[in-house]
This record gives sequence, structure tokens and C-alpha cells, in this order.
Amino acid sequence: MKKIFVVIFPLLVTVITLHAQTIYEFSFTYLNNQNPIDYKALFIDNNDGTGKVRLKFTTPTSADSVLADFDVKEEIIENNASCINGDRIYYKLQNPKFVASNNPVVNLPGYVCFKKETVSGLYEPAGITNGTADCNTDLIKFSKVSSINQEALTKEFVLTYFKVYEPFYRSLFVTNNSKALTTTEANTKLFLLFVCNVTDPEIGVADRKGMNEAINLFRKIKEFLGISAFIYDTVTGNDFNKQTVINKINTFLKPGPNDIVVFYYAGHGFRMQKDGWPGPYIDLRDVVKDKFKKYQENSLSTEYILKQIESKGARLNLIISESCNDTITKTNPMVKEPPLAGKKGGFGINWSTQNARNLFLNAMRQTILIAAASPGYLAISNADFGGYFSTFFRNNLEINLGYSKTDVTWEKIIEETKKQTENKASRTWCNDEKTMKCNRQRPIATLNGRTLF
Repeated sequence: MKKIFVVIFPLLVTVITLHAQTIYEFSFTYLNNQNPIDYKALFIDNNDGTGKVRLKFTTPTSADSVLADFDVKEEIIENNASCINGDRIYYKLQNPKFVASNNPVVNLPGYVCFKKETVSGLYEPAGITNGTADCNTDLIKFSKVSSINQEALTKEFVLTYFKVYEPFYRSLFVTNNSKALTTTEANTKLFLLFVCNVTDPEIGVADRKGMNEAINLFRKIKEFLGISAFIYDTVTGNDFNKQTVINKINTFLKPGPNDIVVFYYAGHGFRMQKDGWPGPYIDLRDVVKDKFKKYQENSLSTEYILKQIESKGARLNLIISESCNDTITKTNPMVKEPPLAGKKGGFGINWSTQNARNLFLNAMRQTILIAAASPGYLAISNADFGGYFSTFFRNNLEINLGYSKTDVTWEKIIEETKKQTENKASRTWCNDEKTMKCNRQRPIATLNGRTLF
């Protein structure tokens, strides 16, 4: 059944948030030439392996207050056998800058370490260290750790670590919207057709999770943009078959020339060895009821779907496939390890109106195909998050909608999604004994017929 979500009031000053950011404040004491210095730090984790640290302290010699800014990047620690349990995450502090203060010429910490709590299974700030050669080395432990929720981000608190002219402060307390939508932009509709194998005994739970997350995300994008409607439909359960998908593409997707179309598939996929197309075929059999149907006759290539959708003339087309791209006998690895490390707390980041417009209301006509796996590769899934690829895609899309990003493009989002998917797959154990790495996942993408990777 078609579902329609329409605008019923203006939304020009809306702030949309998802769980893509975690913030902590912590305190610790660190020696500088045998002189102890007390530090307070604000750690902003983007949950994509990057973030920011603001470090505040007073120098022992001059009593000057210092505010230091660091970029944060997760560092992969797998250089010895004792690290394989993965109970620590190290974030390297790099590119130090001093905000409205001089370089104090003191020793600064090199890494922030998070450690997995045994009971909750969540990673929490544990301490700092200067190196990672021994991933079980003793840490300089934090004397105090606070998880900062959105309500705690008052002006007084934020001004402890940021100036009024900086993007983080402005995103919270200064309205910074672009000009109002033109009539053509305001009349834009966003169509989403999600085809999902929710009944599959192996990957159905993960696929359903990914479907629900995607529907919620695109609904919120529509709300934030203030466009006229979000119209979506799903093909699942008893309707999950080739003919229904063809019918939905032909009859449900009726975009105008300035509209947006998203076709999203989550399920099994494979490749035809001789056709030369890089994208996968989506397997539209119910593996329980249709087990003995010929898979070649009950599938559609993502290239076929792309051409059918592109011919409808929408301004922006996204064709997304969360599936394997190997022989029909191989299937998606289901793993226990989540794609993103769980941390206590967490809330959304404020979105930039300009970034949303650059991606979804750009006058340039774009047709983008993004698939979770290149030819010969599989797609990893997790029951709590869905597919690894889809999780990273949604997360990167939200991050690039955020205030801290500039000059956002689909190419940048897709490239970062590819990098994170490959990196995580190469480090993920595919069995409980931790003797076999998954390794085999490499996304693929095209933009207006041009291969991105």
C-alpha cells in the first residue's frame, strides 16, 4: 500500500537529529616535566571513526588558560595477538591548534582510549596514553567522566570549550537557514520504493532493520527540507517477487521532472558471470516457498532497474542495493559484531539547510547506483544494525547533512562509505572462534553512468 507523508505547516527552522553523535566530558591529570597539569576535555564522537577534542588547562609556569583543539581519528590496533578481543578503541589526537591562546609548549596526550564494559557491552572513555604498541598497557585513567546529553549543552557549558563564532556554537544557538524554497523546490516529492526480503531465515531480521531505518531517515530528510511530500511503498512478504517489483516500478514511481526517486533493495543478490555488468542481480525468490524456482528467471539486474527508473525523468535517482554480488551459492555473512561501536548516550547532530539542498535539491540531474558489493564479493549483515554497507551509508549521509561539513557531494559520501565498509569488513571475525576474518566486501558505485569505483 502506498504511504504518503505531506507538509501541513512550514518547516523552515527545523532541527532534525539522529543518533550519530556522542559527547563526553572528562578530567585527568597529566605530567609535564614532572609537573602535574589538570585537564578538562570535551570529546565529540561522530561515530564514524572521527571526531573532535577540546582540551582546557592552565600552564604551571604562567597560569595562562589554554584551549587546544584536536582532530580525532580512530586508529586500528591489531599489531599483536593480544589485541584480537577488541575490547579497546584508540583515538589519535592530531592536528593540534590553539584557540584564542598561544602554544604553551607542553607535552600533550597522544591517544584517548575507550574500553568495552563487560556487563553493558558498550564502549566508554577509560583514559589516555601516549602510544598503542601494547594494546593492554596501563592507561592514565580519567578521574571523572560525564556523558553529555543534548539538554546539557547550554550556552554557558558550550562557551567553556567554544567561541561564539565557531560552527559548533552557532549550530546550537544561531539560526542559520538558507533562503526559502522556490515554488519549484517546495513542490518536490520524494519517492521511496523499498524491496526487502524480510522473511528470509538467514538475513530477514537484518534486512527489516535496515528497511525501517532507511524509511525513517528519508522521512526526516523530507521534513527538514520542507518539500511537499514523502511517498513510499514496500515490497515484502507475500508480495516479494519479480513481477510485483516490475509493476511497482511502472505504476508507483511516477515522478515529475524535479522530483527525487529512491529505489532501495535489501536481500540476497548474485552475479551473472557472462553479462559483464558490475552491479548485482537482486534475487526475488522467497527461499522457503520458491526454493526450487530458477533464480535466473526470478531476478532483476540493478542495471535494468537503473535504466527503468532513469527513463522516468526525475531530477535525482538513487538506486541502492544491500546484497551480495557473488555466485548464487554464496550468501551474506551474518556476524555478531556491529558495524559501529556502541557507546553510552548519543544524540543527533544539527543539520545544515545548505548541505541538504546541495544533496537533494541540486539543479544538476543525477542518477546514482550504489551497491554493497563488487563482483565476487559478499555483503556483511548484523541483526541489530542491518547491512554494514547500509549502516555506513546512512551514517555518512547524516554526517554530511551536519553543520560541520562543507562542499558536500554524493561522491564524498559514497567514497567514505566504501572506505569504512572495506575497513570494517577486513577487521571483522566471521566466526565465533575468531579464526576467520570476513575480508570480502567492497562496495561499487556509478554516477550518471561513470564508474566511481
